[in-house]
Amino acid sequence: MRGNMPSALFKYLPPPRINVLEDLLIRFTQASSLNDTLELRPPVKGVADDEKLTKLAVERQIPKLRDMISPETKENLERICPGLLEQRLASFTPECVRQTKLKHENNPHAVFDVLDHNFGILSLSETPIDVRMWGHYADGGRGFLIEFDPKHSWFHAKREKRDGFRHMRQVIYVSSRPDNYLLDVTDDFMYTKWEAWRDEREWRILRCFNDAAKKCNAHDPYGNDVLLFAIPPDSIKSVILGFSASRDFETAVRSILEKNATLNHVQVRRASQSNETGRVEILSENLDVEPVP
Repeated sequence: MRGNMPSALFKYLPPPRINVLEDLLIRFTQASSLNDTLELRPPVKGVADDEKLTKLAVERQIPKLRDMISPETKENLERICPGLLEQRLASFTPECVRQTKLKHENNPHAVFDVLDHNFGILSLSETPIDVRMWGHYADGGRGFLIEFDPKHSWFHAKREKRDGFRHMRQVIYVSSRPDNYLLDVTDDFMYTKWEAWRDEREWRILRCFNDAAKKCNAHDPYGNDVLLFAIPPDSIKSVILGFSASRDFETAVRSILEKNATLNHVQVRRASQSNETGRVEILSENLDVEPVP
């Protein structure tokens, strides 16, 4: 069951990504560049079961065969032996089913390729205090978090009721993911991850690359284009400096915020890590704390 939208969502970033604040551009990443190699890969075992494929063949393939026969031939067959034409057409059903299976056997890979080439993912987290995420995504606490307002319209831009893109959705974590038939798969697979990732408490939004504001000249280590999307300044609530962020880094962050009038509302806070327990906490807003030299 999906939970209620939290009051804040966070993006963990290493120090070099300070340019996200400076340029107000953020990457939506291809699934093939993410840590989980099964991202956006639909769990399918085929296009459909034989019963459904037979129905599709009768509804779609057989009429095409019928249309290929000239009216004169149809008339002659019906005159010679009423019902013969339909019997002969029906005999092609098994072959139509076989051809349909062959035609669509690579569809799961095609679905992934279409998503990977055309849509990027922005992953945010409910929690700002996960020490492993600080370590993995924010350079051991030397980086920072951007706190977003998940109620901002930027996260709620779906174009129709059934739109699976352009709006924030909670990731569901599962211990198993049984294969299904392609015709029965919903878009939930795009927002499902293995139980091992549960601590990330992820929410994500997918957007089409056609809406990107900028395409960088360089590629990422996986050979994918880096496509950046414009961040509405008023979607940012605060910047949280890491518990190991340097004095120079804090100065750079504050300078960016001060120079951009659209970011004057953004609070600056700092994370702190307990030497005794290793736990992380977020200190009060704008608290002047001595940074790491």
